[in-house]
Amino acid sequence: MKTKGRLIMNIYTLSVACAWPPRPTAPARPKLNFCADWLPDNGFIPGALVQALPEPGGMSFILRDEYIMKYSDLLNATKEKGGALITVSSRTRMDISGKCVSDAGLDIGDPLLGIYGYGLIKTIKLPGNARVIPVGKDKHTVRLTGAWMTGLGFAVGSAATAAISPGSVTFKLHEAGADDYHALVKYARQSKGKVAQVHMKGYTQCLEVSSMLLEKSGFSDCDAFIATCERGVITVTPFHAEQLGLDKSRGLAPHYID
Repeated sequence: MKTKGRLIMNIYTLSVACAWPPRPTAPARPKLNFCADWLPDNGFIPGALVQALPEPGGMSFILRDEYIMKYSDLLNATKEKGGALITVSSRTRMDISGKCVSDAGLDIGDPLLGIYGYGLIKTIKLPGNARVIPVGKDKHTVRLTGAWMTGLGFAVGSAATAAISPGSVTFKLHEAGADDYHALVKYARQSKGKVAQVHMKGYTQCLEVSSMLLEKSGFSDCDAFIATCERGVITVTPFHAEQLGLDKSRGLAPHYID
């Protein structure tokens, strides 16, 4: 599906799980569980053959039910790349564990961002304190929503500065009292930033900033926002599908082994 000349990517988030060891004394193994109702709509039906390939900081899963070579040749080519051939276990479940997951640099508990389309799923590891934020309709607005911000100090009614720079927006919590609010506004203007306040939007709390500068900072054509968080500071960066090696002009066509 395309909108305004831009391919809309399907975003999926998951974390690396723990596979039960084959024996009590064996170490735990990292495991990826895809539990999603979009699997069959994208060709990953029960019993479908899937090629799992490790990549730096992530993995690719390529549907191999069509246009494949001899199974033995595909298996050898996959092993040469450090991957494995798996099958989809049920209508809404696909999983993998073993050496190829570890070889991708993935460990138990790692958060992952995935992009999927017909016949292809690609994942990349995120920092441990990161969150994936959907892109809204307004390309000049970065909007964060959810109660998770309260644990970082961004409670409803609190104020923050929003510094916009090439490739990032940084929200910093203003913890002084209301008497210092005018000084905060003055500081934001002098630093070419903005003042943002956490407020309720519908039934959830919201922190947002709007600026024409966002378009020049790489936010206008991104596929998601990545928010890295610590108490009092939230830094938002644009995520582009090209970071997963995808060409948006071609969509999510699988890349077959020659």
